[in-house]
Amino acid sequence: MTKFEKFDRKNLVALRAEMEHVLAKYGVDSNLQFEVGSMKFSDSEVQIKVSAKVKGAKTFSDAILESRVKSLGLVMEKNGCKLVRYDSKKYKMPFIYEKGGKLYKTSEEHAKFLFAA
Repeated sequence: MTKFEKFDRKNLVALRAEMEHVLAKYGVDSNLQFEVGSMKFSDSEVQIKVSAKVKGAKTFSDAILESRVKSLGLVMEKNGCKLVRYDSKKYKMPFIYEKGGKLYKTSEEHAKFLFAA
């Protein structure tokens, strides 16, 4: 367990890791999947965005991704890459895919290249 004197970027990395570990442990028993999001902080306070969803449940964002993939004639997984998110507000790079445990954003044209059926 980390002792905090003040909040800075370095110790927030440790806080995020500890929170993800605790929430993942809780999620196993409760059938929930947690995601620790953005952190806004000052020296003495931090605001953390945390989201949760039921494991295996289809969310609205999952439905949008599947709809967009189907309309473009793509596949969800190919060559070790997996499409995980679509954000229509980010018109230049709307697709986010995972490769080797890391997330990458990409344009629609590059997504067509990577995930063509």
